[in-house]
Amino acid sequence: MVGNWFLRVWQKQRFKTLIIGTLCYLLVVDIIIVAHVFVPQREGILALLAIFAPYLFIPLLILIPFLLWRFTSVLRVVFVLGIVLFCLWFPPRLGNGGAQESATGQTVTALTWNYRGRNKRDGYLRQIIDEKDPGIIALQEADWSGIDLATDILQAYPYHLYQPNDVPPGEALLSKYPIVDHGILQASDGSRTVWDIPRVLWVRLDLGHGRTMLVVNAHPISAVNTVYGCLYCPQRRDNQVKELHQFLQPLLTRGERLLLLGDMNLTDRELAYHDLASGLEDTQLQVGSGSGESWGINSLNRVWAVFRIDYMFVSPNIKPLNLDTDCVSRGSQHCILIGQFSV
Repeated sequence: MVGNWFLRVWQKQRFKTLIIGTLCYLLVVDIIIVAHVFVPQREGILALLAIFAPYLFIPLLILIPFLLWRFTSVLRVVFVLGIVLFCLWFPPRLGNGGAQESATGQTVTALTWNYRGRNKRDGYLRQIIDEKDPGIIALQEADWSGIDLATDILQAYPYHLYQPNDVPPGEALLSKYPIVDHGILQASDGSRTVWDIPRVLWVRLDLGHGRTMLVVNAHPISAVNTVYGCLYCPQRRDNQVKELHQFLQPLLTRGERLLLLGDMNLTDRELAYHDLASGLEDTQLQVGSGSGESWGINSLNRVWAVFRIDYMFVSPNIKPLNLDTDCVSRGSQHCILIGQFSV
């Protein structure tokens, strides 16, 4: 009798502790998110926590086995509170979805992919080309020697830049449209204060009918494990993003048609995203389908990619029509972005 009473008291106190602990955890998470909203940080632990903020709610799943037990009605309320807070802070971000009609102008299809060229490919690039038939292909971490052997692809894309002397390391651009000019963004004095290596390729394409478009293939340095002894140090990446922004602004002011695409190595929960997106339209937010998350574990990306770090931005004088994020496992940790635009 006494033993049963003690067991009941223990069970109630145990769940009370779990309830208080969960409430305290939710309070800490909310403080972190509020701090990021009102006092965003570029570096440090708060900046890193802001990147992972949606995933800070995952520990709530630990409560699920306890929700069916007796004496847990308050715990269920706390669990629902956590779900509500998650939905308020991070509502579903599914873009506008679906292709829009192009009222005027020609339709241009572009593809960007961090190819991870050192991994086995098994003809995946050829497959996606046959399926989507993009007019412009921008690759990062590409295997230039493999492209050199793909004579059928080079014939289909007669205007191309991929040889080491013509492009930043690992970058490639294949086009069905003539390339009338191209260059690499780097320090005028050749210093490596900002650019550890060249990371931005720009090309001006002749679309015909008197139209040109500047395509910028960018791959800023990662902020993770690129500085000795530092897990997350975004300073150099952020400086590269600012340099890229300064390069783009005069072009936008002149009214250039501009498409910026690539693996930017930053999430849209970082301040550097706003530096990069200034004056441009994020195609995913305009017409993207799905969440737009584009990087994670390649075998799981089709179910749920972890972060959105691959992008397509356009100038205001280009109309986004559609953006698909293809996360079929193809050996790379990155998904493929295929966008359609009216130019």
